Amino acid sequence: MPVGSTAHITCVSETADVLVAGGRYEPEEGREFAPFAVQPEETDKVQYGSDDTKTHRKIKHVLGQKNADKRGRLLVSELFTVGAGGWSGFPPHKHDEERPPMETRYEEVYQFRFNPDHGFGAQFLYEHEDDFGPVYHVRTGSVIAIDKGYHPSVAAPGYEMYYFTIIVGEKSPSLVQYFDPHHEYQVHTIPGIKDMIAKFK
Repeated sequence: MPVGSTAHITCVSETADVLVAGGRYEPEEGREFAPFAVQPEETDKVQYGSDDTKTHRKIKHVLGQKNADKRGRLLVSELFTVGAGGWSGFPPHKHDEERPPMETRYEEVYQFRFNPDHGFGAQFLYEHEDDFGPVYHVRTGSVIAIDKGYHPSVAAPGYEMYYFTIIVGEKSPSLVQYFDPHHEYQVHTIPGIKDMIAKFK
């Protein structure tokens, strides 16, 4: 829904799980957006990583490259760790400075869920590559807002982790991630990660 619009949501089933994603947006002069719907089969799906590297995950882009001309600077995705336990958002990356082509500024919000429901994980957040912490204990229903810093997360062994992610850009319509220099080399060793990075742009 574009700025200034009104939406009505009607539940047509016994139960519904509704997450509302949005972000501050100043419309560009001469450019207006129209409302549109994204059906499940229209999401852009990406799977990458491996069990060996504990980075196996699946992403469903609801707002991404497929509808880039309709969405302004809002990106919305569902992310799943594949298997029980493992890393996400790895190698550690950030996107808190507007300095293209190396990096673009995007703020982000995660909502976590785990399977089984009593599962848990950890969200790391550090501003400089030589900093320590903080680290947050996350469970089903945990919400983390990220406005700066590197932010990998991990699911404990035996648990699948899901998170709904809302990412809003300050100026650029493309998210460009900057990887922690200590770990950037793993971009070249984790299977499929370069395809994942390209899908956010």
